[in-house]
Amino acid sequence: MDRSGLIRTAVAVATSSVCLVSGAAGAWAQPGARTAPGGARSTRVDVVQDAKQAAARSLREAYASGQVKGAVAGLSASANEVGMDRLPVGSTSGFRASVASSNSAILAAKGLPASTGNVLQVRLANPRARAALARGVQPLIAAEPSDRRADTLTAYRPDGSAVTLGAKAPADVPVLIVGTDGDRIVAAGTKVMSEGFKAARAQSGAAPTRGRSAPKPQTTAAARAADSPQGKDVTRINDVSLLRSNEEPFWKGGAEAFAVVGGWDKNDKAFAEPSLQMPYLDSTGVAYHPNQNLIDWSHFGYDSADLVFLEEDDGTNYRDLTKAIVDALLTVTGYGTTGIPLANTIMDAIPDKWWTDDTDELDQVYSVSHAAIAGAQNSGAPGLTYTGAGGNISLGLSNAFIPKT
Repeated sequence: MDRSGLIRTAVAVATSSVCLVSGAAGAWAQPGARTAPGGARSTRVDVVQDAKQAAARSLREAYASGQVKGAVAGLSASANEVGMDRLPVGSTSGFRASVASSNSAILAAKGLPASTGNVLQVRLANPRARAALARGVQPLIAAEPSDRRADTLTAYRPDGSAVTLGAKAPADVPVLIVGTDGDRIVAAGTKVMSEGFKAARAQSGAAPTRGRSAPKPQTTAAARAADSPQGKDVTRINDVSLLRSNEEPFWKGGAEAFAVVGGWDKNDKAFAEPSLQMPYLDSTGVAYHPNQNLIDWSHFGYDSADLVFLEEDDGTNYRDLTKAIVDALLTVTGYGTTGIPLANTIMDAIPDKWWTDDTDELDQVYSVSHAAIAGAQNSGAPGLTYTGAGGNISLGLSNAFIPKT
């Protein structure tokens, strides 16, 4: 997809009919070759997709042998999803070893440590079929496609026969989707990124040398703390919404969003703040009120921060993403001298091969100002609302002073 796009392409809604696919029973569809701009194969996406396919095949075989029927039926009485390492399958079946192998492949492809644990899960994609699953109706089992533009899905009955599903969920046939736990991946990934950003800032020397930081208008809380300055000024998220509605296939999960904050330190060097996980931001048209700290102004030499909101994608390797962003920011010195916003620098650092199926980028917000937000609060407003450059995100921000205890 063209990198100038600001939100993933809307998925065309296919018919909801279910039709048999010709071919030998027991066949298991393999993902098609994925190509990046210029024709280069998107290897990491292939590794993750192959691992999900292998895990789905293992689940189908375990279900066909009767080993997980009870556990799968239990999805109808509990959560819609469960970690695949939690399915009560006998150790002699080979299921656990297969899932563990697939999980290890995913962690390696995404640059995550083994301590992340299991990230493979199975979920009931169409909760309306919960009653049918409880009655013992045989489910269809599929691996979640890495290509989010896909408008059809190949699923399999326990006997191995293939079925093609449209983007709308069947009403009476349970569909079990084997995919990744995006929240756990983003939690581990943002930790990797945050540690990398902190290390880069320490190596670059974050101590002020010129003292060019302009004084920021204080909030009431900060003013009260003026005689006891132990603490920090922060900007936090009062409310946030995704505005642009896209037609999504029923098998796709939530947005699994995270944010990267960029700014300039007191030495005029560009840097990135620790990444921010936003596990709640998964539906369009919903106003979320997380009261989540977003920007720690103690690191900034200028009253300006750029925000980039990204979405977890199968092709994302968090270790390499961190290095790419750090290396790109090292080339930017002097506030305003390049004329290029840091958000653009961060987006340009993302390797082209990660933009193969849809853009990971949800939106960007430029030039967030502590002083402007403080001015709004001093006038009696709860804060200031920023709209993303792509028109997809609305962000209500306020300032606060956090005293050190």
